[in-house]
Amino acid sequence: MKTKIIKIYKTQDEINKLTNKIKNYTFSDFNKHQHFEFSLVEKATDLDFLSKIFPKFEDIKSVELRENEKSEKHYSFNYELQDGTFVIISLALDKIPPLIVNGFHAKRNYKEFEKSLKKNYRDKFI
Repeated sequence: MKTKIIKIYKTQDEINKLTNKIKNYTFSDFNKHQHFEFSLVEKATDLDFLSKIFPKFEDIKSVELRENEKSEKHYSFNYELQDGTFVIISLALDKIPPLIVNGFHAKRNYKEFEKSLKKNYRDKFI
């Protein structure tokens, strides 16, 4: 299903507002979307690895608000890891508990990823 980026949150204040909505949850509290389960297999993602990364909110460098073809919105939290790569964990925050839509380790450089976001979605940054 195609999604479009509506906004990209980059300031620490905006990121904190969003992480405050999920700080009281553990990774295992989330309901799992069928796409998430498929993505784990497709991208050979280690569920335990995502679980360990999730609470490291200080590593979140940006958050993308996305909308799919069904007008459902979710937030993609972009964590920069110490090796320069990044993890994306996408959550539907309008559900209780939030629904994890996707999650994977992107084995490319976060700073290059952010440059690409700025180049292609300059008007979406907040």
